[in-house]
Amino acid sequence: MRNSDRQYSCIIIDDDFSSIALLQEYIAVIPKLKLVKAYLNPLLAISEILSLGQIDFLFLDINMSISGLDVARILRNQINFIIVITGHPEHALKSFDVQADKFLVKPISFDKFIASINQVLKKETS
Repeated sequence: MRNSDRQYSCIIIDDDFSSIALLQEYIAVIPKLKLVKAYLNPLLAISEILSLGQIDFLFLDINMSISGLDVARILRNQINFIIVITGHPEHALKSFDVQADKFLVKPISFDKFIASINQVLKKETS
């Protein structure tokens, strides 16, 4: 991670509890990241996030009761960086149509996770 005292707020939206648990573990060991909340229900997530203000990172699944692509469209102005994490690589191009900053295919390793965050943050400062 970049050298900075700043903490980046994070939200997870995924309808698979095991995926959320893994991302929570990854976020917990990175001091620069702070998990605000994780959601299994995308509708509830949308409602609550719209009232939270600006969030730095959204880790977002696509195949849920509401498409993660629609969630990204709705929340794009509330989120600085959207990282799509899905088991369906065929959605890659569509994720960039909704201005996702990164697209990762499950399962993801910790190394891939932190490298993606660093790449996104590096783009921000360049």
